Formats: sequence, structure tokens, C-alpha cells
Amino acid sequence: MKNAASTLGWVALGLLLLASFVVDVENVSQGGAIDLRNRITGIRLLVHQIDPYHYKWQEPEPPEYCDPYNNPLLPVSKTTATPALLLLHLPLAVLPYRIAQFLWFLLQWALLLGTAWLWLRRCPNSFSRWLTALFFIGFTYTSAWRLHAERGQSYVLLLFLFACWLVVTLDAKTSHRFLAGLLAGFLITLRPPFALLLPFLVRHRRDQLAGAIVGLLLGFGLPLLWDADCWSDYFSAMQSHSAFYLTDNNPHYEQTYPPMIEGIPTDNILAYYVPIPYADFSIHALLKYLGWEIHLVELMPPHLLIAIPFILWLWFSRKQSTEALLPGVVAWLFLVDLFLPAYRNSYNDVLILNFVALGFLASTRISRATWLCLLALPLGWSIYALSPNQPWLINLPSFLFAFSTVLFLFLFNNRAITHKMDVPC
Repeated sequence: MKNAASTLGWVALGLLLLASFVVDVENVSQGGAIDLRNRITGIRLLVHQIDPYHYKWQEPEPPEYCDPYNNPLLPVSKTTATPALLLLHLPLAVLPYRIAQFLWFLLQWALLLGTAWLWLRRCPNSFSRWLTALFFIGFTYTSAWRLHAERGQSYVLLLFLFACWLVVTLDAKTSHRFLAGLLAGFLITLRPPFALLLPFLVRHRRDQLAGAIVGLLLGFGLPLLWDADCWSDYFSAMQSHSAFYLTDNNPHYEQTYPPMIEGIPTDNILAYYVPIPYADFSIHALLKYLGWEIHLVELMPPHLLIAIPFILWLWFSRKQSTEALLPGVVAWLFLVDLFLPAYRNSYNDVLILNFVALGFLASTRISRATWLCLLALPLGWSIYALSPNQPWLINLPSFLFAFSTVLFLFLFNNRAITHKMDVPC
């Protein structure tokens, strides 16, 4: 009877997952995945030695380079992915865009399910497996995931690669230290805030440092084979984006585009997106909302705003085991996006999944911070269902995730994950 109930439970979860997938398919079919578009046009430009970070399309240039959301009144384009992340889109860029869009959508789901599989097979008991599965499936019903899937975002790729690194690092018996380091170094080139991993490796996983150096060299070096200036163009553009963000410099523009681009109707498909609730959620936006015109970057460079407290936390926690520190590392990497002088959207919330999964692996008792994260799910469901317009109502799940990670880091007792990670459950 118990086995039959368990089987029925897993079937029910599978049906919920399928229903969520169908909703995403419908959303993706209506729009042009506007965030994916600038990465596809970006890599197409890069491989032809054209600066993708400052490019402005004009007729009669190739339609494959056209991003309708590239504001012609700004000196920078909408492409903000690093050259290394752009390069990973090269296989998609050679395909017709509509095919690439749906292929990337399927890959998003594959990466999400792959991350869930990595954690499920390491759960110490049935209870933690159920909680992990419920959280992953429940997250797909939030506006954060709906927005991620429909816009064609890439945070789920970072989630999966980071989960791979975490699993290997938790496994004390693994012989894949070099590969783990390679992955850590490459992650930094995909998204620079992952540089927080370097001081952790220096202190707790020095056997990964050689691999990390190779990963950094590969991530930085491979794009240079196509464009020797791509990294300098990238960093220059990011400085401009930060300045425009802090000064609210985003002038309205009107530009006429061909009715069809790459065989796709421009107005009602390629330049269209499904109206899913979203709003800026960063420390800078919060300060402005409260009426405090304080630019933190004027007090301290943005990378130091998080690097200094992270290193201090790492130093004061130096006597704890690696297993106990890893959830904290994940928490810091979730919080870092709040301090960047850039628009932070709810699709960033996908990065909380590794933090919650680690919490469910605890061999003693699940931390209160993990339980708080669970409370964010019904908020996310409600926001997606009701589609509110108030920015800080939309951001309540993000706030609760961030609040939970802060409590975990500074108030709650971190509990080590002491069960064996090398034996799948």
C-alpha cells in the first residue's frame, strides 16, 4: 500500500510538471524570446569580428543581426552576456531563429530537470526527495520561471553548471578535482560574480586551483579567436550600462523594422513578449524607492560591495567544514546580483534552487532559512495568477529568498551536510 501511494504521488508530480511545461510552450510560441534574441545576434556579430556590445542595426544590413529591442539612442546594445557565454550560443546561432528559440526553450527545461536529478539522487531519505521535487516543480509555476522560460534567459544554465560543481566539491572521495576546478574557472567567465569562488578554493579546495586557472584561460581565450577586442568591448559596455542604469538614462525610441525578420513576423512575434509580471529588484532600486538618492558605487566599486563582506564571512567561518560552508557560498552568489548596478529581474531567482536543495540535504535538521524559501512559492503562484502592477508586490518572492539567505548567513546556525554524497539514493 505504501509503495502504491508513493507511485501515485510521483505520477501526480509528473502530471503537474507536464502541465507546467505545456503552459511554457504556449507562452514561448507567442513571442520571440527577446532576451535570447540579443545573445543570438551578439554571437553572430562576434564571429564576424563586429563589436556586439555597441552595434546598431540599420537597413540593408543582414536581418540576422537585427534585435528590435536594441535602443538606437544609446551607445550600447542590449547584449550584456560575456563573450564566453555568447560563444556557448554558437550552435544555436547557425540555425533559423525560430528553431533556435524552441530548441533553447527545451534546453532550459532539460537543464532545470538535470539540476533536480543531481540533487534528488543524493537525497538522504524519502522525505528530502519529496521536498526537493516539490520545490523544483512548484518553482515552475511562479512568475520567475515563467519569465525565464518565455524570455529565453540563461540563468538555468548557470544553475546547472554550478550544481555540477557543488556535487563534485561535496564528494570528498571524488577524483575529479581538476574538472571541478575547470568548471569553477569557466563559470567565472560566463558570469564574473562567480569570482567569489576563487577565495573559497584558495582556502578550502586548493586541489581545484589548477583546473580553475585552465577554465579561466579557456573561457577568456576562446572568444579571442574570433575577436581580439571582445573582452575590452564587453567591460566598456558594462560600465556604460551601469551608468545609464543609475541615472535612469533609457530614452524612448521609435524605429521602423521590416515586417518580417528571418521569416518571422516582427510586431506580433519577434518583438512581442507575453505580459508576465516583472519589476526591478536591486539594492539601488530599493534605495531609490525609499527616496534615498545614494549611489553605492560612488562609495565603493560594485565588486567590492560584495567581495569584502564575503571574504570577511569566509575568514570568520574558516574553522567550519567545506560541507557546512557551501550553502553559504551559494547564498552569497544569490545575493551578489542585488548589489550590481544593473536591472535585476525575477528570473534571477532560479539561482535559489541550489541553495534550497542543499538545505534539504542536511543530515541533521533542515534550516529555518530553507523553510522560509518554501513560503516564497505560494507568493510566486499568486503573483503570476493575479498579475499585479506594484513593483514591490511583484518582488515579494525575491525579497523572501534574499531575506532567507541573509538570515542563513548571519543569524541561523549553519549545519553541515555530513551524509555520504558519493552513494546515490
